[in-house]
Amino acid sequence: MTQWINNTVNFLSFMGFLLLIATMLVIDSESMNGIVVAKRFWFYTFMCITGVISIILAFYRKSTTRVDETKTIIIGILTVVIIGISRNSNQEMMNAEVFLLIVISYFFFDIYFSYNKKSIKTFQFVLIALALFEVIWGYCQLYAYIPEMQTKFQLSGSFNTRYAYAVYLATITPIALYWTITLYQRLSAKFSTPSYTEQAKPEIIDEIMLFVLSALSLLGILSIMPFTGEAIAWLTAACGCCVVLYFKFNMHAFIKRLQTQKQRITLLLSVLLISTGIVGGYYKFRKDPVDENLLAWKISMNVLTENPLFGIGIGNFQKAYGDAQSYYFEHGNRTERELALANTPCYPVSDIVRITAETGLLGLLLILGFVATILIKSIRSLKRYPEKLATLGALISLSMAGLMSSPIRSLPLAIILMLLLALCAPREARQEKAGLSFKVIYLALAGLVFFTAFPEMRKYNSYRAWAEGKLYYNMKIYATAVNIYAPLAKNLRHPGFLIEYGQALSQTDRYEDSIAVLREVLQSVSAPVIYNIIGKNYQAMGEYKLAEQNFRKAHYMTPSLVYPNYLLANLYHEMGLHDKTLQCARQVITQKPKKESKETQEMKAQMESLIKSIH
Repeated sequence: MTQWINNTVNFLSFMGFLLLIATMLVIDSESMNGIVVAKRFWFYTFMCITGVISIILAFYRKSTTRVDETKTIIIGILTVVIIGISRNSNQEMMNAEVFLLIVISYFFFDIYFSYNKKSIKTFQFVLIALALFEVIWGYCQLYAYIPEMQTKFQLSGSFNTRYAYAVYLATITPIALYWTITLYQRLSAKFSTPSYTEQAKPEIIDEIMLFVLSALSLLGILSIMPFTGEAIAWLTAACGCCVVLYFKFNMHAFIKRLQTQKQRITLLLSVLLISTGIVGGYYKFRKDPVDENLLAWKISMNVLTENPLFGIGIGNFQKAYGDAQSYYFEHGNRTERELALANTPCYPVSDIVRITAETGLLGLLLILGFVATILIKSIRSLKRYPEKLATLGALISLSMAGLMSSPIRSLPLAIILMLLLALCAPREARQEKAGLSFKVIYLALAGLVFFTAFPEMRKYNSYRAWAEGKLYYNMKIYATAVNIYAPLAKNLRHPGFLIEYGQALSQTDRYEDSIAVLREVLQSVSAPVIYNIIGKNYQAMGEYKLAEQNFRKAHYMTPSLVYPNYLLANLYHEMGLHDKTLQCARQVITQKPKKESKETQEMKAQMESLIKSIH
């Protein structure tokens, strides 16, 4: 009976955490932002389920691993996150609450793998199988066998962006590489032994199947990644694979065998030369994207200086970054190239920048210390647990992506990060009797998950209603859209929804209501489109000075956009200020947008007609 209960608990635990990881596969074509929203609500559901599982494990088992430095640091991180939530975190999608649940998920993964150590290897192959499934999904998209939900018709698998899809594949590449090599070596050794037929046939068959799975996944990833066009994925995958190859083939021993100083210097110079060539070649072929990132780093430093110790609050980076970029281009020593390269402030240049700005240096040190501690302990335990090398390489790949870009803004990648950290965490601590304090911790964590997730789960129907209203909004039937959006605005605080609602109100001549809604959006997001709509509202109300301020704010926020100057030229013409009208009109005509479009050409043609009418 006891064995049956153990098997049942183990099976239910495995399925709960497997379905949590399967968040990446979930989509919903009937709700607004169907890829992102479906994943989000699936995540809420299975965080609650895994919370219950964690409580069962905490009370059901008689022992637990001791609280070591990694758990102490993650408790510190959780404390910083909870404090950060109380500091006016307003953005809804991937907001502070979701960030909190992501941190808590580490505790749930950790207790599961502490009690089910055999599942550590199993979940590595789960990740490999999911990667192979994503490869198949991607090829079906390429050959139009699967109708995708993106309007940009890009290769993205089940993810919401091509970037997230490529980074996931890059993260799994070291795991697939490790097991392909390891299983090939094992099978070669067994089949080369005369008595290999005496081996247990089921074991050999299992290893052959796992080898085929790993090899197919590795080949599939390498074959489809070029179609993503994401160079950063290749770079991060290479970093993780190099770590796997370095330890797998004991390259450290080879370096030690270099007897002369000349040999060691030659090796070091060769590595430096190759690295410099790769970096130089990358910059040559992708100069504009690299310079855009450097500009984003430069502006992000201004955000970091606002509150360097405790940060600006989790979820507030986008607002602070947009304001900092607007201030920089209005008052800073910007160059003409910077004016041309500026992007609309949507995402931070890297997760490290965002985390530092939101949690301060205290949060950054805790997070870096946590990751570094796990990496160091994993490297030290490789001789005893060689299979950790696979997840170590994957963790390094994803960490490198976090240094150079923003992978954990994607919910599935954030879950994968917590899973990899839990897989790499040390599990050789002594066994102790599970005390009441340990059980209370998991009760509190599960309670915090329920308290956070349940209020959010009630919004699911609102996203479906938003999708219905979006149809009328896209057809410019704004009165009907307003009627649908109005009741949703009571609990749906997504910035995209509020921007659409504000625009629909503006188009139905409800200018003051539109301004009130859009001012609320500006508490969490700074974007030129918001200031443009507010400016047009003020212009329609005859508040020309306020309209000018908002148009100029939009212009300085993203100088490469043509539209704000176009609106300013029309405003000045309406005010009868011909000199300013001519100045803005000429800027529109001579401006080179980052992407030429039919709309920009039409605006330039209108400005040429306006200049002629004035003269």
